[in-house]
Amino acid sequence: MAVRRVPQQDRSIETQRAVLEGAAAVFHRVGYGNASLSMIAEESGVSQGSMYFHFKSKEQIALAVINEQHARSLPVLHADPSPSASVFEHLVRVSRGVAEQLREDTVVQAGIRLALEEDSLQEESAGFYEAWVASTAELLEHAVTEGEIVSSLPVAALARTMIGYFTGVQLMSRATSGRADLFAVLVQMWVVLTDALIPEERRKTALAVVGEVFAA
Repeated sequence: MAVRRVPQQDRSIETQRAVLEGAAAVFHRVGYGNASLSMIAEESGVSQGSMYFHFKSKEQIALAVINEQHARSLPVLHADPSPSASVFEHLVRVSRGVAEQLREDTVVQAGIRLALEEDSLQEESAGFYEAWVASTAELLEHAVTEGEIVSSLPVAALARTMIGYFTGVQLMSRATSGRADLFAVLVQMWVVLTDALIPEERRKTALAVVGEVFAA
């Protein structure tokens, strides 16, 4: 695979940015398989010759979209929790942050769609989910030790299950409402997780946290 050329001037950077944003819109709208380079060029507002100067294939453009999605989403996963927040609250806030990006940011929408639908890009796109699972497992380790969360699953398996639950919920929301109801169904997800993971004496507080986070 040819290596993408490094931009040397502001105009080159602007062109790459236009292609990335245009490609994200196309991938999000029609998927990777149905997207064509001519569609991407038209959506980007650049000539195909200019696009080919920076990106030699549709796969290379898709990888650039995935990399940019990671650059935008990983800071949400790794944001420092509030000193007063419980692990549960931090996990809820992270899910809200990712959900906001899925509703509002076309590059994130496209990157997630590419990750879930295009097998040829799986190796590159898996990094986001692995990072999310790892950061969640690290938090859960502390929460389980402190008795804030109770589960018979190992924390790595629990983290993977929770991220899988989120992924399924957002896919269902995309399919049925274009993610218009994403916040509402995530509240329902956290109610189920509260019942399953939070000790009974802490559930009322946990549910109040969910309501507060998603009401903001």
